[in-house]
Amino acid sequence: MKRVYYFLLATFISAALTQSCKPGKGSMAAAREAFAKKEFFTAGENYKAVYSKTKNKDEKNEACFKTAECYRLSNDMKNAENWFRKTVKADPKNTEALWRLAQSLKANQKFTEAIVEFNNYKKQMPSDARADDEVKGCEQALKWKNEKTRYVIENVKAINSKWSDFAPMWYKKDQLFFTSDRENGVGKAMYGWTGNGYTDLYNIKFKIDKKNADNIKYEIPILADKENLNGKLNDGTIAFDSKFTVAYLTKCNYDNNGKGKNCRIYTSTGQGSEWSIPEPLSFSTDSFTCGHPYLSKDGQTLYFTSDMPGGEGGKDIWMVTYSKKGKSWGDPINLGPTINTEGDEMFPYMHEDGTLYFSSNGHVGLGGVDIFFSKGEATDWSTPINMKSPINSGGDDFSLILDKTKESGYFSSNREGGKGQDDIYRFRMTPLVFTLSGVARDLKTRELLASTILTITNSTDTGKLIIKTDARGFYKITLKPKTDYELFGAHEDYYDSKIYGQTTRGLEVSTDLVQDLELDPFDYEKAFEVEGVYYDLDKANIRADAAIILDTVVYLLNRYPKIRLELGSHTDCRSDSLYNKDLSQRRADSAVAYIVSRGIDKERLVAAGYGESQLVNDCECEGKYVKRVCSEEEHQMNRRTTIRLLGNDYVPKNKEEMKKSEDKTQVNPQQRGNQPPPKK
Repeated sequence: MKRVYYFLLATFISAALTQSCKPGKGSMAAAREAFAKKEFFTAGENYKAVYSKTKNKDEKNEACFKTAECYRLSNDMKNAENWFRKTVKADPKNTEALWRLAQSLKANQKFTEAIVEFNNYKKQMPSDARADDEVKGCEQALKWKNEKTRYVIENVKAINSKWSDFAPMWYKKDQLFFTSDRENGVGKAMYGWTGNGYTDLYNIKFKIDKKNADNIKYEIPILADKENLNGKLNDGTIAFDSKFTVAYLTKCNYDNNGKGKNCRIYTSTGQGSEWSIPEPLSFSTDSFTCGHPYLSKDGQTLYFTSDMPGGEGGKDIWMVTYSKKGKSWGDPINLGPTINTEGDEMFPYMHEDGTLYFSSNGHVGLGGVDIFFSKGEATDWSTPINMKSPINSGGDDFSLILDKTKESGYFSSNREGGKGQDDIYRFRMTPLVFTLSGVARDLKTRELLASTILTITNSTDTGKLIIKTDARGFYKITLKPKTDYELFGAHEDYYDSKIYGQTTRGLEVSTDLVQDLELDPFDYEKAFEVEGVYYDLDKANIRADAAIILDTVVYLLNRYPKIRLELGSHTDCRSDSLYNKDLSQRRADSAVAYIVSRGIDKERLVAAGYGESQLVNDCECEGKYVKRVCSEEEHQMNRRTTIRLLGNDYVPKNKEEMKKSEDKTQVNPQQRGNQPPPKK
């Protein structure tokens, strides 16, 4: 990450001081002086010169290690890896070089080799717990590389140059601001840290194709306001209020005519290409570094990065609130140890849904700086989650911004394959596609059941989806995201399946869910063995309690439209047998009439009166020797209607019956679940 904002933003050294008392080029003294000034590009060139010509072993080892450090601090990790490898080979006991070698391998996405070197380091430095976290990060990286994600990224070549381009920020609906150290900026001098120019703010307009949101045309980037927003030193990482009339930006070393020690957050008002002279915020003094501002949507909270006292170590993310009454910013608050670590946390971005996005090299990551997100407020935050590949890489990935839907946005990275040193990338998320498929089977034979009717309901609407399995017994449907589903299967000659549940809640990638259904063959004999159709003494009318049972029979006849039944009625033993025969027939006729009145074809029913010939107990009312006198309750058990299955061969005659035959998913109000109703 060859950028001034990989923070501590370098201390500015005036050109006059740089030129005075300058040691000879290519000497160890010149290299050390440039390194002390954080002019790593210059220092690296001098150290390489010393390495190539010195015969002194100690000087050679120092020059080798420092050359590697210059490449690392300029974030040229390929060259850093090579020079750290040379250092370790020449001086195996240099544990710092071994540590840096392992880190370089990780940054270059050589995760397996990095694990080996971190473990080698741990052997020499067993008390350093950092190695365990780094190994864990490498192992996670190897795992995440093969995981499927929704992210698709592209290098925005219309924005990027061969220099460093980073920290994009939304401006209005059709523009971006970003930071770059490309040539032809406001400042003409070389910045010693990077060997490039100083950073400036640029603006670019874009137009999104209405028919294809992924087709975006970008205009040529232009320097933002040259008079005030940009100056001759390092300027960048800008944010705006919701109306885009107030800007918050980072400017470095501008105090005292360019002799300030640190970077500070400034504010400027204006619109379009004209902005006021930036003024530093009161809490952002020259005693420590502040930068990377981001303003909440309501304009009341400013998030930023700083190494001010009271943090967790390195650079932390802080927040400060604005008092409308006092018209001033309050005291900064550190977001706490859940977000901040001993490493560096930078580039905060608060989405309007309350999710904080930031970059860190302190949390377990894929290498360099990774992008994380967390939800919360003030000092109470959820455990940060790594955004994984392809958003994160072995290099530095940082300064992410998102649109309102969080389905697309931009971020910065120095990953391999870029156009320049730091590049701006756009990402989009492929649409989530969820499917549910499976087969219906006979529970006992495992035979696949064609034309099984599936009834599917979900948690987001009140409708039902009814489909059939195909000739193979297979089905497949598309599901909605963040939705719970229930489904069951129905098939002629089978009990309904149990209710199965599936959900798309919590699924972050497109997923093909599978749910097979099992149906138990229907036992018609047992299903129609209903009880509870009883009659009063010497009566043939249908009582209220009997009507409930007959309604169940109506449901079953509708559910199984080819069934034919006999309704056989009985009497107790009182009265003579001829009278009882006639009474039982009237009772059977009443039962059939009741069912017919509910829409069942009379041809499916047979009414049979059996009189007193089929008593269910040993009650006797006639004869010379009556064994015992039965109670009224015992006589009641004999005054009944029973049901017998005649066949499953009835052919529906009208459209309504045909429809019932095709769709057997009517709801019985007495039925619990989706099994046939219980016996009465």
